[in-house]
Amino acid sequence: MNEKEYLQMTEAIRTYLDINLDYYKPGQMQRRLVAFVERHGNNTIKEFCGQLKTDAAIREELRTYLTINVTEFFRDATQFEALRTTVLPDIIKNSLAPKIWSAGSSRGNEAYSVAMYMDQIKPGINYRLVGTDIDQASIYISKNGGPYPDDEVKNAPAMMRQRYFEKREKGWFVKPDVVKKAKFSKLNLLSDRFEQNYDLIMCRNVVIYFSDEAKQTLNEKFVASLKSGGVLFVGGTETILNPKVFGLERFATSLYRKVAMTQRAAA
Repeated sequence: MNEKEYLQMTEAIRTYLDINLDYYKPGQMQRRLVAFVERHGNNTIKEFCGQLKTDAAIREELRTYLTINVTEFFRDATQFEALRTTVLPDIIKNSLAPKIWSAGSSRGNEAYSVAMYMDQIKPGINYRLVGTDIDQASIYISKNGGPYPDDEVKNAPAMMRQRYFEKREKGWFVKPDVVKKAKFSKLNLLSDRFEQNYDLIMCRNVVIYFSDEAKQTLNEKFVASLKSGGVLFVGGTETILNPKVFGLERFATSLYRKVAMTQRAAA
């Protein structure tokens, strides 16, 4: 794929999928797109762009392919244990009605993981849990609480599976009393506006193909959406370089806290 073909492809994807590839690393994205086009037997980029215009199924397949959607319940056990034992108890202690956001929520696995923890820590607590994603198919699964394959439930302890899941013919489903705790909707992290005053924002394994500029913009938006003292929870292999630049401090692997304005001024 040459530069002209890549520009043609990015314009078609912006037009028909509402995804702006300018925010992604071009080298990696070109390789992924070439693999996708070849897999579908198209001879030219122009031919494939024409298919994007007329074929809704191929558009949704490409959307899912670009947005990755690799996820599990309680992914990265060590980090989730810190969430259960430290982060969520502190939030519950300091907020009358905690506000939690799973950004790039995929099929809802991590949002529901938090809902299960909240039920264990303080049953009946009033809180707001939202999940957002750009992929409508993933949102549909999230809203229905499944189905989830065995691989996505493997990290849930047997007690958790028994208490919060149901095994059906199509796979695992989250029980209705947990499903009702979370609300899911479509949102583009790179172009849409964010709500404010979150106690916890989870954005995990979402930005691996984003450009450095896009990551910086996204971190700034996340910090602006956090309460003072709020926590940003990133993926197990992700690191925010120079967190102080964004008004964050790292207090554990994958976990960053928004520093109060008085602390920033003192620093």
